[in-house]
Amino acid sequence: MLFYGRLEPMRIWDQVIHFFQNWFVNLTSEQRNIFVIASTALFSIALTISVIASMNFSVKDDNSKMEQTKVFSRISPDEIFIPDEPDYLPGVLLERNRRSVWTEEDASVFWQDPLVNGEEPWREKIEAVIDEFLERIP
Repeated sequence: MLFYGRLEPMRIWDQVIHFFQNWFVNLTSEQRNIFVIASTALFSIALTISVIASMNFSVKDDNSKMEQTKVFSRISPDEIFIPDEPDYLPGVLLERNRRSVWTEEDASVFWQDPLVNGEEPWREKIEAVIDEFLERIP
């Protein structure tokens, strides 16, 4: 049957299936056995060929990968990986001897007077906020 100028796909497959059913029914029992044996043999041969072909293809893939790594191995590992960091930082003293007594001259290197830099107003504001907070707590 035509469907908008085309053959209906289901109708075609139905006709194909119907043809093979009629053909298979008209065979004698001996012909059916031969057909089943021959189709099983063809299927097993096709399966064997496909398995062997896939095994050979995978072996060729391994060889081609090895050839590709040989081609790409021109880059040295030193260029790819970051070198190890040194165990020490040059110009930085990581530890020092502890002093038991500090003089004013020794501490003057590390001490900055907050009153010199005009930090007294900030100190007063911070202390006022802290005092307010502590007065609210029962």
